Amino acid sequence: MSPRNVHSVISAPRPEDDLLAPYVNKVVRFRFKGKDATFRLSHALFSSFDIDDGTRLLLKTVAGQVDLASVRSCLDIGCGVGVLGICLQLAVPGARIRMQDRDSLAAAFAAANARANGCAAVRVDCGLAFEHLDGETFDLLVSNLPAKAGEPVLRSFFHSMRSALAPGATACVVIVAPLAEHALSLVREAGADMVYRESTKEYTVLHFRFGGGPVDVPESRDGLAPYVRTEKTFTHEATSYTLRTAWSLADFDTLGHALVVAFELLSRVSVGGEMLVWNPGQGHLPAYLLAREENAITGTSLAARDSLELAITERTLRAAGQAVRQVNAVPTVASLAAALQPGSVDFFVAAPQTIPRLRWQPEMRDTALLLLKPGARLFLVSSSTEIHRFLEECRGLRLIESRRRFGLRAVLLQRA
Repeated sequence: MSPRNVHSVISAPRPEDDLLAPYVNKVVRFRFKGKDATFRLSHALFSSFDIDDGTRLLLKTVAGQVDLASVRSCLDIGCGVGVLGICLQLAVPGARIRMQDRDSLAAAFAAANARANGCAAVRVDCGLAFEHLDGETFDLLVSNLPAKAGEPVLRSFFHSMRSALAPGATACVVIVAPLAEHALSLVREAGADMVYRESTKEYTVLHFRFGGGPVDVPESRDGLAPYVRTEKTFTHEATSYTLRTAWSLADFDTLGHALVVAFELLSRVSVGGEMLVWNPGQGHLPAYLLAREENAITGTSLAARDSLELAITERTLRAAGQAVRQVNAVPTVASLAAALQPGSVDFFVAAPQTIPRLRWQPEMRDTALLLLKPGARLFLVSSSTEIHRFLEECRGLRLIESRRRFGLRAVLLQRA
């Protein structure tokens, strides 16, 4: 697979901070090791009203059990809005802090929060766990492990972290209580020694270190392999396509209602030229469109918040011999304005995510009008309510096809 155009955010001022403003739900204060910090939270991200209890427990144990004075570098995997990495940067100002999240919106929030707290040494990247480290190692690794990651992903996490840790480094993770014993078994399986454990009814924190023996080489050098759940052929009417589907993404074994509604409309139109897909999920929409003999798509660009969606879809398209022009992990649909050439898209396919208290319709309309060629088309699928709201303010776009079912609606619009 070719390198992806990964959105990497450093702590220098960025104009995209303005794009994040509509996504901010709340600003909270938090104190760690005598240092005060503020964090912008979002309904679109984990723990939107306060710092979650798992993160609090992990930071409490780090403060009590880790010699932070000896820490010169720290890696925060799955950083979310950046609470762990920023608190550690404030506690150890001279340390090199790197934060990573597969969600570009989370990475953008983490970078904005780092800037707001004066953490100039923090680097934030969007990517899958341990991507783009280029051989860097760290004295401390912290992570609030996602409960829905999937067993192969968790196993890969514990085995992969060893190569990111300096000799004598400590790893500190928190996981939901029902998965604690399994996580402990994976720590031991990876060859690490437990240093400290603390539990509540909801969470367990594990601190551990690896010995000085040789680093085990993973059986597969394919970084995407742990995320692959199954390979399956899907069929709608006379069109079939094959996907490798991923853990933690929907529609891994059956076509959900939104896809059925989408395919019912798309089966009645022909598509050609350059295609852009926003939020491809497992890759169903682009794979279906490219599999239809009636279509004449010359190239496909992919964009989404989620690096896993992009990676799994890119792999599917390249395996089928399709031309993938660009792959962009960006925090918002409005961010596409800086990633693609205006007037370069013939067919824009979008499956917008509904976020509480946020209207995606104005961003989608403005972005579509900027990127679409004159006469080019926009396809949307969402709830009937959300599509109705879009149609109320879609000036510059003309409705030409519509399909309703299951409380969902797919529409095809044309740019003037």
